[in-house]
Formats: sequence, structure tokens, C-alpha cells
Amino acid sequence: MSINASKVYYWLSLANFSPTAVNKILDVYAPMELWDNFDTILRSTALGEREKFKALKQFRSEEYISESLNKLYMQNIGVVTRAVDKMPECLMQKEVSPPIVLYYKGDISLMKTRCFSIVGTRRNTSYGEDVAKRFSKGLCKYFTIVSGLAMGIDGIAQKAVLSENGKTIGVLGSGFNCFTPACNRRLFDEVCERGLVVSEYAPDVSATKYTFPSRNRIISGLSEGVLVVEADDGSGALITADCANSQSRDVFAIPGNLDRTRAAGTNALIANGEAKLVMDYKDILRDLKVDFNEKIVKNDVAVLDNSELMVYNLLQNGPMHSDEMCMKLGMKAYELTPLLTVMEIKQIIKKISASAYCLVG
Repeated sequence: MSINASKVYYWLSLANFSPTAVNKILDVYAPMELWDNFDTILRSTALGEREKFKALKQFRSEEYISESLNKLYMQNIGVVTRAVDKMPECLMQKEVSPPIVLYYKGDISLMKTRCFSIVGTRRNTSYGEDVAKRFSKGLCKYFTIVSGLAMGIDGIAQKAVLSENGKTIGVLGSGFNCFTPACNRRLFDEVCERGLVVSEYAPDVSATKYTFPSRNRIISGLSEGVLVVEADDGSGALITADCANSQSRDVFAIPGNLDRTRAAGTNALIANGEAKLVMDYKDILRDLKVDFNEKIVKNDVAVLDNSELMVYNLLQNGPMHSDEMCMKLGMKAYELTPLLTVMEIKQIIKKISASAYCLVG
């Protein structure tokens, strides 16, 4: 096997250094320079850094690298490094802290399509689930949807995309052989088959409290924008939003009930000017200047989801006050209000008084 820059990057990944540590090394040495002159560099390296370089020495074998790559091939796992043009430019920005390698299963070309991220809490409400599905189904017509294959909003969004035959990318916080959560294993397999799953961690690396926050920078880095659907104060989705802001990506958030903890994070993002408030997926398309047909067919039942259809059928009997709708639909006001707002935006219903609505047309 002849060594090349791509294999040197792979070699650098084997010592399990953080991307920041490897990037510091590469600021000083070009990949081939490091490989060709490794012993000399090791001897001249300051004592404090020498142990770090020694960790690389045990893997510095063309035979070892060849065997390691062959084992990955046998597991149907591909590897993309910085030396290969399949690594998208958006991940090479300094603010992203570029990954050294990405292991992958699926269609690697999806990383170079227009991508948008949808993330949120693992402990979503029914409102969050409904919103995640609605936005995912709308946005996947224009973007490859990126998320973390996690429980809650992430998994809900990616399942919704697949239900529409859209494309999605899952970014793992572990290696492929250590995927969690187990309840999303079928989703993981389906995204591998119909979309793309990537990880900067070797297949047998387990997730830790550090790997999940680190992978969030890749979720946002791949994307033109990030939507946070639901998030409490400690949600990892807020880390993704923070990464996106530091990477100059657009951040959007769904407003939520002030009395619900699951909305605390998203409401704070909006209040602090760290995210743009959106009520419909087309708000995002307009903000990102995506061309789409804004013509809405009034009272077209085909554009309604199940919750909207219940409101539509109720209002066929005539105008109704929102309190009465809540009673007849078995909904709380905080569940019905955003639903009515979305239907107004779609021009399906209109407000005829402070709290009464009727169908348009």
C-alpha cells in the first residue's frame, strides 16, 4: 500500500485525539511532512507534547492502516477524510473545528446537497411532535434534513422525512457498532439504507457526555440553518443552536407555552435574539430565499394534517369561539392556539373577532 494524504489523515484519527488537538498539529505540519519525518519531529517536540505524538507512533504502519481500512470495508463502512473532495467545504470552516475523518454508511453525496437541521428535546410534548412532523415534511421537499437520530424530536423529524420519501442525514455521537438509543435502531438502519449516517468516531467507540455535544457542531456545520422545535434549559439542542450561531448559520425556533418547561429553551433563544421565531416552514424558506410556489388553494383539505382537519370539520358548521373548539376537540388552549395560527397562515381559516374563527371562502 502506498501512503497518501488521505491515509495519513486516517492515521491521525486512530489515536483518538480531539479534532482541536489534531488541528493544532496540522497548523504546524502538513500531513505528508508529518508522516515522512515523524521520528525527527518526535525527537524535536517539546516534552509536554511528546506523549501525544507517541500515541501516534503505535499506529504508524502502512500494513496496519491497510488492514484497518479493509476491516471497515468488510463492515460496509466507508471513510471520508479531508484529502478527499467528498468532504464538503462547509465542514472545513475553521469555526466548525473540522473533523479529521468521517465514517459513513449510505449515500455520501448527500453531504453536498442543500441541508437543513431539525433538532429538539428527547422528551417532547405532543405539540412538539406535531410541529416536528409538519416542518420536516414541508422542508424535506427543498432540503436534506440533518439530525441526530436521537429519541424525541430528532427521531420524529427523520421518520417524517422518510415517510415523505425525502432525504436525511443522521450524525452519531458514537461509533456505528455502539449506536444508541436501542429504540431507534430500526430508524438507524433505514437511514443507512435510504439516506446517510456519519460519525467522526471509530465504529467501536461508545458515546460519552462529551461526544454528543461534539457531534452537534457537525449537525449545524452541514446545514444552512437549524430549527429548534422544543428544548428545555438543559437540552443538547441548545448546544446545536449555539454551534450554528458561532458558525454563522441561521437559527430558527418554534415558540411554546410559557408554562411548559419544554419550551423554556426555545423561548429563551427567541427572546435573546439568538433565533428567529417561525410559525410555518415557509417562513424558513422565505428567510433562506428558497424559491417555492406560495399559492395556497383555499380550503384544500389535502394540505391539512389530522389536527387541522378536525378544526376544519368543526368549522364547517359555522363560526365558533376558540373556547368552544377546545371543549369539543378535547384540547387545551395552549395546544389549539398555535394550530389556529398556522391555519390562518395557510389561509384555511380567518379570525372574525378576538377569539372566534370561521373558514375562508
